[in-house]
Amino acid sequence: MQGSISSAGIGSGLKVDDIITSLLNVEKQPLTKLQTTATTMQTKLSAFGQMQSLVSAFRDAATPLHAAANFAVTKAGSSDSSTVAASSTDKAVPGSYSVAVTALSATQSTVSTAGQFAASTTLVGTGSISLRLGTWAPGQTAFTAKPGAQDIVIPIGASDSSLGAIRDKINAAAAGVSATLITDAAGSRLALQSTKTGAENGFKVSVTDTDGTNNDATGLSRLGFDPTAGTAQSTLTQSAANAQATINGIAVTTAGNTLADVVDGITFTLSKVTTTPAIVTVASDTGSIKAMLDKFVGAYNDLSSFLASATRYDASSKSGALLQGDALTTGLQTQLRALVSQPGSASTQYGALSNIGLEFQKDGSLKLDGVKVSAALANLPELTLAMSNLSVSDPGKNGFGKKFSDWADGLLATDGRLPGKTKSIQSQIVSNQKDQARFNERLSQIEARLRAQYSTLDKTMAKANALSQYVNQQITTWNKSSA
Repeated sequence: MQGSISSAGIGSGLKVDDIITSLLNVEKQPLTKLQTTATTMQTKLSAFGQMQSLVSAFRDAATPLHAAANFAVTKAGSSDSSTVAASSTDKAVPGSYSVAVTALSATQSTVSTAGQFAASTTLVGTGSISLRLGTWAPGQTAFTAKPGAQDIVIPIGASDSSLGAIRDKINAAAAGVSATLITDAAGSRLALQSTKTGAENGFKVSVTDTDGTNNDATGLSRLGFDPTAGTAQSTLTQSAANAQATINGIAVTTAGNTLADVVDGITFTLSKVTTTPAIVTVASDTGSIKAMLDKFVGAYNDLSSFLASATRYDASSKSGALLQGDALTTGLQTQLRALVSQPGSASTQYGALSNIGLEFQKDGSLKLDGVKVSAALANLPELTLAMSNLSVSDPGKNGFGKKFSDWADGLLATDGRLPGKTKSIQSQIVSNQKDQARFNERLSQIEARLRAQYSTLDKTMAKANALSQYVNQQITTWNKSSA
C-alpha cells in the first residue's frame, strides 16, 4: 500500500495549485468588481469632501459681504504719529481732526530720604503701613480717596522689617502701588510708584509705628507720605496727573495716554507733548472692501473650477470625469452660476454684480473690473445696500452677500445635501466592505472544497497507478515463466 499523499498533485501528476488558482480567479471576478467599486466610492468620497471644503470657503468669503459694518470700516492716519497715533473703527465719521497735547498722564512717585538706610538689609522698624489711592489737591493740601478704593494695611513684623522685605510685602499687597529700591553711594532708598497713570491714582502712605511716634525720622515713619496728616518723611518726586489735550479746539482730559471713544470710533494714542497740532485724518477703508471682493471672487472661482473639472466630458477619449452626470454636482454648478447672474433689487443703482464690477466670464469664472469696482467704492451707500441689505419682510431684497451665504449654509447644514451625500457614500462603502468580507469567506470555502476534491482524486489516482504497476509486473513475470 502507498503512503498518504502530502502534497496536492503528487498522486495524479496534475498541477493542482495552478488549477485551483485558475478556478478561484474565475470565482473572484465579482469580488474584483466590488473592489473596483470600493475604490471609486473612496475617490468620490474624497471629491465630495473637497467640494464641501470649497463651499465652506465660499461661504466664509461671502459672509463678510452681508455685514454692513464691513463696508463702513475706516482707517486713520496721523501727520505725526510719533506724538499722536490713531486708529478707527466703522463707528468713526470720516474727517480731519487737529490734536494738540499739552500734558501726558503720569504716575505718582515718592522716595525715602537719602542716607537713612545703608542697604536693603537695614532694619527699618515694625508696625503697619497703610496705602490708599486717590487724588491730591494742588500742593497736597487735601486728599480725596478714589471711588471704591480702601486702605490696604500691610503689617510689618520683626522678621520682615528690613528695607528689602518691606519692598517685597508692598509689591505682594497688590495695592496699586509698586516698590523698588534705589541704591547709590548714599545707601538704599525705598521708591514707591502708582501702577496706573491719572490724577485719581495718586496715593498716600500712612504709618502706624510700634515706637508710638508716627511722624519722625525713626522706625517705619521714615517711609510715610501723608502731608494732610503731617506725615511726609518721604519726598514726592512726581505727582499723578491726567493727560490734557485739545481735539479741534475742544479740551479733553483722561487718566491714561489713550483717548478711546472720546470721538466716536477713534482711538488717539498720545506719546509726546506737541509743539504744533497733529492732524489725524479718518477715511473710508476702500482697500479692505476691495480685498473682501477679491477674496469672494477667488473663492467663487476655486469652487466653479472644481465643479467644471469634476463634471467635464473628454470627447477625444469619450470618457467623463469622476462626477460627470452626478445630479448633485451638476445641480450645484447650475445653481452657482445662477447666483452670480441673477438680478438684485436691494440697490437701485447696482441691480447686478456686473454693475459693481464682478463680471461673469465665458469659462464660468468671475473677474473684477477695476474701473467699475472703483466707481462702486466711491458710492459706498449703494454698494452697501447691494451687498448687505437685509429684509425680513421681503427676502428678495436681500443683498447679494446674504443670498450667497444662505445658499452655502443650506448646502453645509447638518441636514444639507453635501453632508447627506457624504453620509450616503460612507454607508455604501461600509456595505461594500461587508459584501467583500462575505465573498472572501465564500472563496475560502470554495478553495477548501476544491483542495479536498483534488486530494481525493490524488489518492484514487495513486491507487490506480499502483494497481496498474502490479498488473504490469504480473504480466511480465507470467511472460517470462511461459517462455
